[in-house]
Amino acid sequence: MPADDAKNGDPAGVSSETSVDVEELFRALREEVRRSGADPGATPGDEDDRRAARAEAERLWPVSADRSLRLRPGFRGGLGTPVKAVLRKLMRWYVEPLAYDQRSFNAATLRLIDDLQEQVDRLRAELEAARSPQP
Repeated sequence: MPADDAKNGDPAGVSSETSVDVEELFRALREEVRRSGADPGATPGDEDDRRAARAEAERLWPVSADRSLRLRPGFRGGLGTPVKAVLRKLMRWYVEPLAYDQRSFNAATLRLIDDLQEQVDRLRAELEAARSPQP
């Protein structure tokens, strides 16, 4: 039976005197999610964040049905690896058209993003020129 001085709202093993800065914890979690790129609604970061995201997109856009097989140790690996290789070649006709379509979409999306970034940069330059005092 729990001790009489424990409160119902306290988690097991945590005293009510332990204080957690919830605001700081929430801020740290939000920053970590932003850095991971998992927050699609986040405000855009600085130029370095944009370049890092672009580099990652460049690295990941060429989707392919061909991936290296991971070899398992032991009997299962010795037997499974050749079977997987044969099955992979048999299924390629089914999977490769999907990978081709995904590569095409990814390339078109990256081109569109580059075009949009150029337009944003041009509009920012025009806005700065319009805001600057004219002599």
